[in-house]
Order: sequence, then C-alpha cells, then structure tokens
Amino acid sequence: MKSTILLWNKALFTLQLRTVTWFSILLTLLLFVMLPISILVGEIRYPGEEGRYFYSALNTLSEFSFPFQLIVFAIFPVLLGIVLLNFTTKKEATYFMHSLPFTRQTILTNTYLAGVVALLSPIALTGIVLGVLRFVIETPFYSFGDLFKWMGLSTLILLFLFIVTVTIGIFVGNGFLHGGLTYTVIIVPALLIVLTLVNLQYYISGLALTSYTDTLFTKGIFFVRLAELYSESFTILEYVIYTLIAVFLVILSYVAFSKRPSEASDQSIVFPIVQSIFLYGLTFFAMLLGGLYFTEFLAGSFMWTMFGYVLGAFFAYTVLQMILQKAIRLSWPWKGFIGYFVVIILLLIPVNIGGAFYENKIPLFENVASVAIYSSYSYEYEDKVPPRMTDERSIDQVIELHQTLKDVEEVDPYQWNTITIDYALNDGKTLRREYTIPESIEKEVTKDLRNNDEFKQAYDPIYQLRDLDITYASVYGNYYGDDDTRISDPNELNTLIALLEDDLANNQSQILIGDQQPYVGELYFSTKSNRHDEYIMISNNYEKTMAWLIENDLSHPLLISENIDSVTVIQTHGEDIYMELDELLYTSTTASEKFPDSFETTDKNEIEELLNVGINYYDGDYVVVFDGGNDYHQYIGFDKDETPDFVLERLE
Repeated sequence: MKSTILLWNKALFTLQLRTVTWFSILLTLLLFVMLPISILVGEIRYPGEEGRYFYSALNTLSEFSFPFQLIVFAIFPVLLGIVLLNFTTKKEATYFMHSLPFTRQTILTNTYLAGVVALLSPIALTGIVLGVLRFVIETPFYSFGDLFKWMGLSTLILLFLFIVTVTIGIFVGNGFLHGGLTYTVIIVPALLIVLTLVNLQYYISGLALTSYTDTLFTKGIFFVRLAELYSESFTILEYVIYTLIAVFLVILSYVAFSKRPSEASDQSIVFPIVQSIFLYGLTFFAMLLGGLYFTEFLAGSFMWTMFGYVLGAFFAYTVLQMILQKAIRLSWPWKGFIGYFVVIILLLIPVNIGGAFYENKIPLFENVASVAIYSSYSYEYEDKVPPRMTDERSIDQVIELHQTLKDVEEVDPYQWNTITIDYALNDGKTLRREYTIPESIEKEVTKDLRNNDEFKQAYDPIYQLRDLDITYASVYGNYYGDDDTRISDPNELNTLIALLEDDLANNQSQILIGDQQPYVGELYFSTKSNRHDEYIMISNNYEKTMAWLIENDLSHPLLISENIDSVTVIQTHGEDIYMELDELLYTSTTASEKFPDSFETTDKNEIEELLNVGINYYDGDYVVVFDGGNDYHQYIGFDKDETPDFVLERLE
C-alpha cells in the first residue's frame, strides 16, 4: 500500500525513464557536437589562437552555436513531453497505466521527474566535459562563469518548454494535436493580442500601436524572446516570471489530470471549456488574420476587410470543427458560428463608444508638463528614452499638430509615415497617440515644429555630434564613392560640425519627414566604438557645409550638377519605373530610347533645377535618371505641381 501513497515510485520512474532514454542520449550527442567537439576542432585547426569574437549579450558558450542550440532546445523538450504522455492518447496504454496501483498524482510526478532527468542529464554531462576541456585547450574563450550561465539558461529553456508540453498534454487526446497545440499556446496568445491591436487601428484613430505590439511580439512570444537574447539577456524579473508561470502550469496540470476522464483518449480536446477556447480563440485569431491580409497586403477597402474577417473565421471554424469531431465529413454547427458573429458584433458597440472618446482626447495646454514626438518606427529610441520638450511654444505646436493629425482620414497605402506623440501630464499620468500620416501633407503640417529650436536641439542628430567620440568623417553619395573623402583632422572635424550646426539653425530639421527632402549625399561620422556612428543627410540648402566641401575638394561623391554630365527626364505614366530601369542594366538600350516621352539634357542650370525638386527614388509623375557608374540606375522623382517649366514645355 505504501507505493500507492508516495508520489515517487522507483518502478514507475524507471518505466517512464526507459521510454525517453534514447531522447536523452541523442540530446547529449547533439550538445557534444555543437559545443565540446566543435570547440576542440577549432583548437586543432587554429592552435594557440582564440580566433573568436563575441559581441552579443549572450554568454560565450550560448553565442558559440546559439541558432543550432535554439533549434534543438525548441524541439527536444516538446517531443519528450509528447512521448512521456503517450499513455494519455492511446486507449490501451491509458487503461494499463490507470490499472496500476498508483494515484494519478504519483503517475504525473514520476512523469515530470523522468522528463527532468532526461533533459538535465545531457546539460550536466556537457557541462562537465566543457569544464574539463577548458584545461585542455590552449586559449579558452569561456570562463567557468560562462559555463554556469550556459547551464542555467539551457535548463530554463528546456524545463519551461517541457512543463508547457506536459500541461497541454493533459487537455488533449491526440498525439499529433498535442505537439501542434503546444507550439500554438507558446506563440498564439501574444500574437492574438498584437493582431487585435493592429485591427483596432482600423476603427480607432491615434491608437498607440507600435510600442505595445513591439513589446508583446518580442517579450510575449517565448521563441522570439530567445532570439532576442543576442541583444538583450534575460532580466531577473523575466527569470521570476517564467518560473512563476512554470509553477502555475505544474499546479494546473495536477488539478486537470485528477479530473481528466479515463476515456478521454477518444476526444481531440478533453474538457468542454477548453474545447470552446480552442474553437473560438483560434477562429478569432484567423478572423483577425484574414482582415489584416485584405487590408494591409492587398490594400483593400473597408468592405474587403469585412470579407477577410468572414472568410478567415469561416475557414478556421470549419477546420477546427473537423479536428474536434475527428471527421472530414462533419456536421457543420452553424448555430455556433452565427452565435460567434453575434458576440463579435455586440462587442463592437463598446469598442466604438470607447474609441470615440479615445480619439477626441487631446490634453489641455496647461495640463502638459512635457512632450516627446518621434517617428514610431525609428530604432533610435529602442534602448533609450526619447528626449522631451518642456518649452511652452514646443508643447503648443505639438498639441496643434495633434489636432491636425486627429482629423486626417485618407492615407495612401504606399506613401506614409507614422508619428508617436507622448505627453507627460502634470498629474503624473501619460497620454500617448500614434498617427499614420500621408507623405503628401507630412512636410507641411510638421513645418512649424521642425523650425523649432528646442525640437532641433532635442532630436536632430547634428546637435548630438559633439557628444560623440568621433574618429573621422567620410563623404558619401549615391552618384559614386571616393576613398579620398575621409576627414580625420580634429580641427577640420570641428569646423565641419560647426558649419552643419549653422546650416541647421537657418533651415528646417528633416526629422519626421523621412526621405522627402532632396538629398545630395551624406556625411558618415565614425566613432571609436563603432556602436554610435552617425549618418547626416545633406542637401543643397546646407550652403555653408556644401561650400566647405567643394572648397576642400571633398564633393566628388555628391549628387550635384558639377559632377553630372547629363540626365534623362522621363514622364512615367504610372509605370513601375524601378523595374523598367532595372531592365536597362542588362541591355544596350538607353533610357531615352526605352522611354518615348523623355529627353536628355546637359545644361548645368537645368540639372541644378531638377536636383532641387527631385526626391531620391521617388516614383513621381516625372523621373530624372542618371548613371553614376554603379550597377544600378540612380533616379530622383517629383510630381507635376513641382515640375520645372522647361520640362513641361518639352514633354506636355
């Protein structure tokens, strides 16, 4: 009787462990190949030379072969959990296991213990070999600290995935579904929230989407978070969170297993409530995915979005019913599908009411302490807080811009930018909004703010140059490059930065408007660490900087009339100009020959006028093509309302 009371039983544990011994051996061999053997081969090929450089946030042993380790860690604990719980998905095995004189708690405990031993033994053996190998190789590139960090990180990944797999296995009655649902549970919940937010932006203007979706995608999906370890290691809080989730899942698995019917192996999903979550949760996911596809990828109208919702939901609901009923010729429960859409429609009522309040909420000037404004997809502020402006003029201009953006309705699906506005209020609260702006109005509506001195000081990289440890600067342009343009003399660098600052003071900042300004080239400022290098785009409006570059014979790569012999002006008529020009590279045809509505000019004044209105790689009504000797055609474009008169006279 004693063996039916104790949670651990030697015979049961041995039975379970034998089932997965080969998995453990194979995992050990793979880890040996990826780490000790690979390290030893490298030592034999390059004796006495380290020959390895590690720059990521990972420990050196994890970084050594992390992509391969990640693949192995993502597969083995899941397979192991499926095999160990095989007795829950096969009727004969279920009857045999439950006929043994053990409680369900004892069975599950020994299942967990067998899996833990099978997973951790390879980690321990590999760790021992790596520890011994460190005394053998001449130039060890890892410390014992790195070794223990690798063992700890690997243990967390393997055990977390194993616990998730076992917990999911309690709720399913099919081995294939067990594996698929395990990965679904790891990936879909965070992705479902992301899709919900993305779809809400179609109905709520100004929804602060990017910051939330980026965090959910990178932090909420375990596999994505593992890939992010290259740049950001786990924090203590994350270790605690994953541990608490694992503990919760273990408790949940014990409770669910104690209530699981013995005949559940005949069902795809065991508990009715879990069946409903499985059916309607994934139907909702597919519905959102369908709407996203027709809206974003096909640039469809609102009616196409609705069609995507219905199509995605219908397809998912049908397939999921096939899985639940274990039949291809199923009895289609239309009442459940109609009921699902009734609930969705009812939920849209509070969404619309709350959305209207959300859209119209603009803070009063006297309630704002500071404000930040930046491009939503800028990677500049990924790892740091964006600068904030406190001047009354700056706050007033941002509120005025906010009011303008709130009323923008039509956005070109192919030419747009996003701007995030982040208010810090006097009561300690924050208010954040994100807007999609058509490029056609972006330059005009942000003009006053981009003329603001505080805005320039806070956001324009020109004013950040003096804070960098610059070693040299180089001039680059789309026309052609020249290695003689490097500037390394400290006095010349100071002069160049001072001229850039003077030019910026007399011009609008180009922050927030992307590539809409006609650029002639860029200045690359290299720093000692190479981690904070800066690129400054320059235009003809930067008169002092341009004059200095020309005077010092540094303007060779720039897209200026002095460097261009001739250009071809083309009236596009809506062609995909990039693809058309790409064909010219492989034929002897010239641009003027391929495009009948075109002309060539060598007049420097005309070329200068075209450069002043053209935007790099812009497919406008007119395109200016010139060959800078590269393996591609450089071109600029502009629309009809900005077209010089001499172009209209020749092509209209």
